[in-house]
Amino acid sequence: MSGSIGVSPLQTYLTDAKNEVKLATAAAAANPQQTGLINYFQAHAASITTPAALLGNYKALSVVLGAFGLGSLVSSTALVKQLLTQNPADKSSVAYRIGNAKYLAFAKALSNWNPPPFGTQSGISAIISAYKTNNFETQADQQTPGLRQALYFTRIAPSITTLTQLQSDPDLVAVAVSGTGLPLTAFDNLSFDQQTALLKQKINLGSLKTPSYVQHITEQFLVQQQLNNGFTAPQVQPGSVASLFGGASSGNTGGDGLLTILQTAEGGSGSTTTSLLGTQSTSNNPLLSLFA
Repeated sequence: MSGSIGVSPLQTYLTDAKNEVKLATAAAAANPQQTGLINYFQAHAASITTPAALLGNYKALSVVLGAFGLGSLVSSTALVKQLLTQNPADKSSVAYRIGNAKYLAFAKALSNWNPPPFGTQSGISAIISAYKTNNFETQADQQTPGLRQALYFTRIAPSITTLTQLQSDPDLVAVAVSGTGLPLTAFDNLSFDQQTALLKQKINLGSLKTPSYVQHITEQFLVQQQLNNGFTAPQVQPGSVASLFGGASSGNTGGDGLLTILQTAEGGSGSTTTSLLGTQSTSNNPLLSLFA
């Protein structure tokens, strides 16, 4: 990770998102276990020409699943076999019914074995690159809480076309909810239908293809993470590059500092807010009024 003590989560995110491929490659090179698996896959991938051959090769399967962020499924061979052999566009397929963006991406990439997906060097390289990236993101939270989800959301959000894809992935929905000013803990207590209705109000699926929109949501999510984890900003000198990320001194959250982009759900006594239940006083309103 590029993060370090005294560097805000937002600064780390901006740096890592811009340089993720380079940073992920360096991180993999420094990890003997990852390097060993990558070298093994590189040497054997071309000989894997059927789903059965992939399922029977634990090391190669570990790399391929890891490339799609599905490493936890390495022992779930029955499920993986369905993803590898069913047409994800078929409404009866497992990938379609689950709706998870990771499952769909895996199935779309690997459900066609004519020709084999690893039959070219470009296909092999794509898997290795994605494997490095996902491992890099998996380790991200060790230094910066929320960074893994932020980087993942930035990569995956442009491919989201339905709310089901968003809601079926805990990482995506966590960023989307917090990043649009919704209290995540309260959101979790709503019914699925209520959650869907709120997300329809707050998330413009079409705009997820716009980098600035995705970055705006992700930045607000990280600011919320910063507040939740009690991050203390370092002293910032006026006119420095770091001053672009906030006030001129630590603890200054006024003016144009980044903390002002976070819209809290708490209102003052007697203030009003608009919710799915109508305009009510926030002093005694029901749960849904938290999501004004």
